[in-house]
Amino acid sequence: MKPSNRTETTALQHARQALSLMAERSIEPTPVNYAVWYYYATGENRDLNIEIDLLIKRKTPPSEDVTLYLYNKYVLAKPKQEEKAVEHTSHNTQNVLAEIMSIIDRFKDDTNNYNEQLDEQVSLLSDKITDPTLKEMAREIVSRATSIRDSSSALSKKLEQSRSEVVQLKTNLEKVTHEASKDFLTGTGNRKAFESKIDELSAWAKAKGGDVCLLMLDVDHFKKFNDKYGHQLGDEVLKKVGRTLLDTVKGKDFVARYGGEEFAVLLPATPLATGLIVAENIRKSISETDLVRKDTGESVGPITVSVGVARYRPEADSASLFISRADAALYKSKMGGRNCVTQESF
Repeated sequence: MKPSNRTETTALQHARQALSLMAERSIEPTPVNYAVWYYYATGENRDLNIEIDLLIKRKTPPSEDVTLYLYNKYVLAKPKQEEKAVEHTSHNTQNVLAEIMSIIDRFKDDTNNYNEQLDEQVSLLSDKITDPTLKEMAREIVSRATSIRDSSSALSKKLEQSRSEVVQLKTNLEKVTHEASKDFLTGTGNRKAFESKIDELSAWAKAKGGDVCLLMLDVDHFKKFNDKYGHQLGDEVLKKVGRTLLDTVKGKDFVARYGGEEFAVLLPATPLATGLIVAENIRKSISETDLVRKDTGESVGPITVSVGVARYRPEADSASLFISRADAALYKSKMGGRNCVTQESF
């Protein structure tokens, strides 16, 4: 469901404030940092704001570990509807920033009739924007140059400075939007990115009649491993599996952490027989991986995965049915002794 204009406007205001706060403290605009400062800007969680206010008072920017702690404690439970509003706002903001950059470039080398032409262009830009905060933002950035209308050289310099600021803001937003689709631990896509990708490939398969295979993978005996060696080493297992998957697949293939110790691989333009070969290559590559404890140098033995493989059926499948059949095949691999590949039942 599309967020209301009011929700979108409020989200934009919070996004601008978050980016400003981060810039003032030279904080890298990573997804985790952005999320924490965005929810700080909303003021919705009193405990989060108290913790950050204490850090600000001490003039100590949050370290990476502290930010991750705040993210896990306060941000992860936010409703999906607000996430959609932030994502939608980020996309709209980037579009407006592109328009503003175009206007600045158009006038930075020509100051004749500057004010008259600038007003005309900003008016045209405003007509394209329905969000009042975006309108204000567009005017605010572009109009920085009007106060120095009497100096052509100063005007050119100021316009270039404004353009640089806009480029940086746009780059930051693009980085946040891109990296927000990643799983922070493994570097693979996250669940949200997977759901978007499977919808995209399902639509492609229905329209073009192409083959799409889905591999669902589960790390064998992961709970026992965590219980024996601890969660920190368990995280290392997940990282190694994620890296192996990314190194094994090619081209347009898509890897995501589906949840916990389960991963998913989408293979576009791939028939079932080829999907089974890819799955076996992945299983073999992971089984040949040996993980060593950094503190003791002790080998904890090989990592293995069980894999289920399914092919998308355009005539009957929904994304959920597609996933269910791959999951059922994965379950058979787990029940069949693990460390093996099973194809869907027909």
